[in-house]
Amino acid sequence: MARRNVTVTLLVVPAFGLAALGFAIVATAGQRPGGPGFGAPTHFAARQAVGVALGAALGALVARVGVHRVFRAAPVLFAGALLATAAVFVRGVGVHAAGANRWLHLGPVSGSPAPFLIGATGLLVAAWAGGDAGAPGPRPRLASRPLALALALLAVLVLVAEPDFSAAAIALAATFAAFAGAGVAGRRLVPAAVVLALGLALGASRFGYVGDRVHGFVSPESDRHGHGFEVLALARARTNAAAGAAGLGHGASRRHLSSPASDYVFALVGDELGRGGLWAVVGAWAAIAAGAVLATRAGAGEARRRAGAAACAAALLAPAALHIAVCRGWTPIVGVTMPFLSYDPALTIASGGEIGFLVGLACVRDAAPDPTAGTFA
Repeated sequence: MARRNVTVTLLVVPAFGLAALGFAIVATAGQRPGGPGFGAPTHFAARQAVGVALGAALGALVARVGVHRVFRAAPVLFAGALLATAAVFVRGVGVHAAGANRWLHLGPVSGSPAPFLIGATGLLVAAWAGGDAGAPGPRPRLASRPLALALALLAVLVLVAEPDFSAAAIALAATFAAFAGAGVAGRRLVPAAVVLALGLALGASRFGYVGDRVHGFVSPESDRHGHGFEVLALARARTNAAAGAAGLGHGASRRHLSSPASDYVFALVGDELGRGGLWAVVGAWAAIAAGAVLATRAGAGEARRRAGAAACAAALLAPAALHIAVCRGWTPIVGVTMPFLSYDPALTIASGGEIGFLVGLACVRDAAPDPTAGTFA
């Protein structure tokens, strides 16, 4: 019981703390036209609040229905998320902007379905690749590791077609984390992951804007009016963070970065709250990571529970780590938002569901261990 309470606390409290800080950042945006973090704060703050509320509700629902029911629903969830993601290419439903098709717009509802596809892909792979013979519930007739991998790659290809290479990379991370949790041998898993990662990088290099971002990252001074502008703005934000906190709502980064409350929110936190704010965000993610580890240990008796925990942890931690790397100037700009903290209601909702899955896993009573679990080679 004590370990369960610790696990739930490590997962839920930091998530709500990040969400509260993200709401405060959006709500304190100045009254100026532009993207998230620039425009009318009440509009974006309301959307962020709705996202947090729906994320909390989804997380509570997932934790309540239980992980085994979620596993049984995984094929339906995956099919729905895949169709929703493919709908971005449908005229009148998908939004074409900046040379990409990544968003849906249906009346008052708009957002990217990619976070839901990433989570659903990880759950499907976990349910099929880690399907223990003694696990509760019937095993789907078509469930198999090769088919799970094929469907996961289909999801990645749809994300690449948008193109959204950061989402595709995170989907791959969730997929291989699920396979690792299911007990797939490293001698098979690592080479496949390396080949697919190289293939994704090669495919991305064929898009001109990716090469421009790399050039702007390597030589930002020679590309001040192009992709190097954001790199230099992030460098100024890091300098401001080292100098001291400007105060919430008063950071210079709000005026210089194109999307300070979404793609660059970690840099904005440093600008406005100083190094203490940065370490608080990092500490929150370290706590969530620790909670995910404890949740994974709670599912040690069943391969698909381990796989599901690993997939959800990757779906949460991979974008957070990539976002921090971009804002700290360690990687070229890839346009990835941080779960809970960034202005991204769709990601907030999906991440709430993933936290709920980990909480539900921590609350599951251990089943009898399967002696064959983790022996696939």
